[in-house]
Amino acid sequence: MTGWDLKPQGIQGVLKTTGEVAAKIQTYATSYGDHLSSAASSAGTITAEGDGGGGKGGGGKDGEGAVGGLVALALSQFAEHTTPDLKYIAARAGKSLTGAVDATTAYLDGDLDMATEAQRRAVAAVDMDPNKPGVQDR
Repeated sequence: MTGWDLKPQGIQGVLKTTGEVAAKIQTYATSYGDHLSSAASSAGTITAEGDGGGGKGGGGKDGEGAVGGLVALALSQFAEHTTPDLKYIAARAGKSLTGAVDATTAYLDGDLDMATEAQRRAVAAVDMDPNKPGVQDR
């Protein structure tokens, strides 16, 4: 007994459903960014006292004028800190789906060692460093 008991039709159905949901992550991530940008731009602005009306209220980066108010700043920082999580979810889902396909294909080809290796690669940590070879900006 190999410990593997795969039903290809069942796997195909799960992969199809999971793939459809995972594909929506990109749409959700784009919508997420658009909604945060819209909310930030609609939040209003605050001008610091003593800026002389020149828009240099000290709220901007490197002496630039503030682009938005406190709510816009908070939303911007929130997006900056949560966007990597969304990218990780998409990358993790993609790696898991690819691993399931590769392991199932190897199993069906009768190569249990390759199926085990595909499974091992699929559960390995996702490398999100875009500067490393083979890692795409997700």
